[in-house]
Amino acid sequence: MRVPQLVGIGVGALALVGCTAGTAPRQFGVSGGGGVRVLAFVVQPTTAHISTPIAPAVQVAVEDTLGFIDPTAAGAVTISLVTNQIGATLSGTRTVVFVSGVATFTDLNVNLAGSGYSLTAVSAGFSNVTSTSFSVTP
Repeated sequence: MRVPQLVGIGVGALALVGCTAGTAPRQFGVSGGGGVRVLAFVVQPTTAHISTPIAPAVQVAVEDTLGFIDPTAAGAVTISLVTNQIGATLSGTRTVVFVSGVATFTDLNVNLAGSGYSLTAVSAGFSNVTSTSFSVTP
């Protein structure tokens, strides 16, 4: 097993190197390292049970174009159910403030079983972003 190391890769940017595939965490950078900032789902919704919080908790972050999370991001992000052909309702805390550039939605849940659901995240000053699809089981 290789030992991970933090190395500088450019103006305001760090990378974790030496990790085996899939073990490195998301990269965190210093604001300004990658230009334009965008919203991104850094933890996508996964299959959940009816009216049970989606786990792991869905996370939306502000990232620069290099994929670095901007820890200086401020404001809030709102989540809604966008793909919903059966009249399901998304419950839980749907608006969360960014903490170190990441908004964590710990109690989102859907009240009806189905597949092909997706979420959209909206925050002032950013283009909306849509999650991957997920299912809700009985």
